[in-house]
Amino acid sequence: MPSILILNTALQRACAVVWRDKGTVIRQARETRQSAQTILQLARGALDESELQRTDAVAVVAGPGSFTGTRIGVAVAQGLCAAWDAPALPMSTLELSATAARRQVEADTYLVGLKARADEIYFGCYQPAGNALKLRGSEQAGALSQLRMEPIGEGGSLAIGDGWLEADEIESHFGIRLRSGPLAVMVEEIDLVMLALNLWERGEFTSADLLRPNYVNETPKYREQSDRG
Repeated sequence: MPSILILNTALQRACAVVWRDKGTVIRQARETRQSAQTILQLARGALDESELQRTDAVAVVAGPGSFTGTRIGVAVAQGLCAAWDAPALPMSTLELSATAARRQVEADTYLVGLKARADEIYFGCYQPAGNALKLRGSEQAGALSQLRMEPIGEGGSLAIGDGWLEADEIESHFGIRLRSGPLAVMVEEIDLVMLALNLWERGEFTSADLLRPNYVNETPKYREQSDRG
């Protein structure tokens, strides 16, 4: 199994996680304010505690999320991948949220809605596929009225995230029935590890020079290559 350094600067509190076959080591910023700027120190501390000089891959939460935090994390991941000649594993905050929700509640479909700007949300529709999740359609950003989703059938669907409005508005727009009202989920370190390992197993890595923040409305080149291949 690979060793993976996982960097998170896109969510509220920065953390660096080293995963290896002997277990995980986590270093987390104590303060949320400007915690992204400490990510290199957190990574170094986690590596030292793991008795590693480098890892086989670097996973990074690439967004969507905090503009500054995301750019810092991606830039650090780019530098480490280039120095170590290691692949990058870009992780979507939307898929992370679905991963966290699945760990807590089993459902046929996870509709993730995270706050963007004004009345817009970041949206992704995910369904279980073995131990992983499969994105249906594409990730989107916009007001609820602008979002589009492929038909998902009559199975149990969950709306999760802080961007959703009332359940009846979601049901009316998509023509579905939700199991409950929108649920709040908290992404934890185990979710970072689970998604990073799933990306590794699926071969969804990219090189340092192609790694970019995930702004949703701009498809990164590594996503285009993955779609073609």
